[in-house]
Amino acid sequence: ARRVVGIGMMRPESPRLDGGMMSFREACGALGKRATRLKSADAALAASDASMKKCLTAADLLLLGVGGVIGGGVFVLTGAAAHDHAGPAVVISYVLASLTSMITGLCYTEFAVETPVAGSAYNFVSMAFGEFAGYLCGCNLALELTIAAAAVARGWTSYVATLFHASPDALRIRIGRGAHDEERGSSASFVELDFAAAALVALVTALLAYGMKETARFNTSVTAISLLVIFFVITFGGARVEKENWTPFAPGGVEGVLAGASVVFFSFVGFDTVATCAEETRDPGRDLPIGILGSLGICATLYALMSLVITGMVPSSEIDVQAPFAVAFRDRGMPWAESLISFGAVAAITTALLSSLMGQPRVYMAMARDGLLPRWFGTVHGRLGTPVNASAFTGVSTATLALTVDIETLAQLVSIGTLVIFAGVCAGLLVRRHTPETAIHEPYELSLKSRQPALRRVALLTLACVAFAAFSSSLVARGVALGGAAAATVSFNTLPRHHQPTKGFATPFVPYVPALGVLATTQLIASLGALAWARFGVYTVLCSALYVWYGAAGIRGGWGPGSDGRLDAFRVMRESDDEGDAEGGVEMTPGGVSGGVSGGVSGGVSGGVSGGVSGGGGS
Repeated sequence: ARRVVGIGMMRPESPRLDGGMMSFREACGALGKRATRLKSADAALAASDASMKKCLTAADLLLLGVGGVIGGGVFVLTGAAAHDHAGPAVVISYVLASLTSMITGLCYTEFAVETPVAGSAYNFVSMAFGEFAGYLCGCNLALELTIAAAAVARGWTSYVATLFHASPDALRIRIGRGAHDEERGSSASFVELDFAAAALVALVTALLAYGMKETARFNTSVTAISLLVIFFVITFGGARVEKENWTPFAPGGVEGVLAGASVVFFSFVGFDTVATCAEETRDPGRDLPIGILGSLGICATLYALMSLVITGMVPSSEIDVQAPFAVAFRDRGMPWAESLISFGAVAAITTALLSSLMGQPRVYMAMARDGLLPRWFGTVHGRLGTPVNASAFTGVSTATLALTVDIETLAQLVSIGTLVIFAGVCAGLLVRRHTPETAIHEPYELSLKSRQPALRRVALLTLACVAFAAFSSSLVARGVALGGAAAATVSFNTLPRHHQPTKGFATPFVPYVPALGVLATTQLIASLGALAWARFGVYTVLCSALYVWYGAAGIRGGWGPGSDGRLDAFRVMRESDDEGDAEGGVEMTPGGVSGGVSGGVSGGVSGGVSGGVSGGGGS
């Protein structure tokens, strides 16, 4: 017989009792049951690597958040959102996106303070919905951060070119020819290779691999430069605002404002990166709220002011999409300011790139600890205290995208994934607060049964929010949908709360704040085009197929999730068919359980157990 002792995300289902190799179909059945089991916060903490240096302070996190958010939003996406979607009403787009981010940030902060380990939303969703949902979240985080970094790197190249009074595309090499582009007056390139962006990604990756504290110091210096330039733009640009440029204020109407909010929401990815650094924070209970919420508040204010300045200086239809602020000052008779703004933009975009490249390896590392990626990704350098392998992989993949793909396509790809992750974290907080602790360790059927009340309410809330977004042309239908969302939210008050925050931070007004986050993110998701949904659907199917293949192969081969090769959740112990004894001890990796087991298994008890199954965990 084969029994399993586990803490952490899942207890894998038993292999065949006849000792033979599982078929792929049987392995898929075991994987299906395991996919919805919950990750334990205690296991996540136990799996954290002691070689990760706890060196980040509240000031470090605050500046990492500000640096990560500012570059991507103001200097890269503001022009595109105003020009293509919202017009001067892009300021409202930023307000909506920032409010949604602030609500989501409250939920992120509670999760991060309670479980201060690397992985961010991947861990949060795994604890609320199970391994498969967490895996999809991790895959979307990987895509989100990779694309964010590549898009920002290409924006960096544009500003470096304008710094030397050249066109934004001057540093790119065009390969091939497409249709005639009348605006450029020349043949448009089929591919624009951006070697400068790829080189920048390589340099920042090397810095991140060298050390976290050194990275934080570099970020502080560069962020200070970008903030000084932003204050210059607000002061001198505000003096050259022409109010008539704000008319019409919202040429795209409500739909244009929402579409703009969906695009610029990409610029708030930076605070998510702060949460991925929780494992390297000295005092998570105090420092993480300051880093996450403080950076969001500062950036939201600067976004609003900067968007008003650019749309007041230049009619929205004439804004340069590649480098809006530098070109605006040049065209308004301040060529000397063009270089200054470009220099500040280069600084801001550098810290935004650093932020994205910093978060992604830590997501890979967390997934590798849980056996969802090869353990190579989970390696932490003993002296440097950084995930060097995951950082190298991130650098190569990001540099490849930055070299070959244009910024507008990248922004469209990332927005929907970011929004879905944020909605998942808000919904996950509702489920987490109302899920019994026993559901983590109970057998498959009992675990699902005990979680159903909270899951049903979240499903109803989500469906009502989707209906509210879908029936935009019918006030009656939207009213009914909004009433359904409100009823689903209030119904959470009838459930007992099982997970109250105990480490210094709690999201206020639960369940109303998380439910509002689900509603807001759903509206932004609905405003995205069909092409974004198609891309998201294809990516989700591919990730799901990879999960099934990798998980089932690992169960069959004994090297993947739920096998002896697992890093943090459990080890598998084979017992003798005849004697009922374990053939060896059970060893949990850091912080786990170790000891000899004779005659049976006692769930949740550390030490040797003799005489059968005892305690409350079952066998």
